[in-house]
Amino acid sequence: MEVEEAIGVYLLLRIKKRKKKRQYWVHPILRDRLTHGQFQALYPKLRSFEPKFFNYLRMSINSFDELLGIISEQIATNDTHMRSIVSPEEKLVITLR
Repeated sequence: MEVEEAIGVYLLLRIKKRKKKRQYWVHPILRDRLTHGQFQALYPKLRSFEPKFFNYLRMSINSFDELLGIISEQIATNDTHMRSIVSPEEKLVITLR
């Protein structure tokens, strides 16, 4: 009986050791990307300078806006309670980049 109890205690300790307590639900770096991410920081500046925009995405601002208008309904998703969506504009930039 003592051997079985020892094995049981050992297994419980092993399971408890495996489960790591998470420090964050969402890490602060990932949480702040909505305001300080690359898209939010770079995209508005690129739209101000047509040559840089073209160099970054390989298409003009007018072409980008036209393409976005055509496909935005197909790539748009709904916001959920657990997470916010990636905008169609951001999805297109990621795809083209």
